[in-house]
Amino acid sequence: MRAVERTTLLGCYRCGAFSKAVATIRSLPKGIGRRTVALAAGWLLCVFAGTALGEGDLHWFTLHEYVVQLNQLRVSFGLPPLKLNWALCEAAQAQANEVLIVQECSHVDRKGRRADRRALEAGYPFSILAENLAAGQPTWERALEGWLNSPSHRMAMLAPDYREVGIGSAWGTGKRFTHAWAQVLGTRRGVYPLIIELDALWTDSPRVRLYVHGAQYASAVRFSNDGEQWTDWMPPKEWMDWELPNEPGEHTVFVQLRIRGRIYESSDSILLR
Repeated sequence: MRAVERTTLLGCYRCGAFSKAVATIRSLPKGIGRRTVALAAGWLLCVFAGTALGEGDLHWFTLHEYVVQLNQLRVSFGLPPLKLNWALCEAAQAQANEVLIVQECSHVDRKGRRADRRALEAGYPFSILAENLAAGQPTWERALEGWLNSPSHRMAMLAPDYREVGIGSAWGTGKRFTHAWAQVLGTRRGVYPLIIELDALWTDSPRVRLYVHGAQYASAVRFSNDGEQWTDWMPPKEWMDWELPNEPGEHTVFVQLRIRGRIYESSDSILLR
């Protein structure tokens, strides 16, 4: 039995494969399901990136779908959504693999590291951090349900102070567990993520819903579709409707927050089909 190692989507973004695949992805029928589009996107991006196509590669492209489901749950409880963070995903994946290898749902790996150490080594300088683990559930939905029904896991997953999340999963042929899941939630000091459409990968409408972390601390905010032409400074709101350029392709929204005399900037991207 071995844990399934995951490769990161970030490598595909850096090589420019995403922009090459946009035209093909946006031509898919709009009635097609999210999971099918995610798998198609994964296949296309890996082909354009010149990487080997494998189960792990395809799985990585479902992470945004997992985050959307998590965010739908959090929003239903009146909580802010979370932004997928690649460093936290690395930390989460390491422990999901560990759980499947040792067949024990432990927060301490064989090197004696806990979630805080793994997150720091992955490059995530957190101010607060939590980790949820699950083993045996065959789907992400079942893992979410298990955490929701466990008081300690529920408290972490539905804590209002987290802004980012990483997800890891692994499966194999273990005698006790054949599936393992990890969820690492974190917040970095001075980092206020912008989240488009609950962190979905794509949208069928140029009118999108934004969530601005840090708006509750800001005296004013402003937005931009290109990072150069900005709206006027306006009173901050956590939730806001926004209009993307009505052209199929990848779009990035920028936000600046004025907090105690300093300007903080963040952005998020989404594919308009």
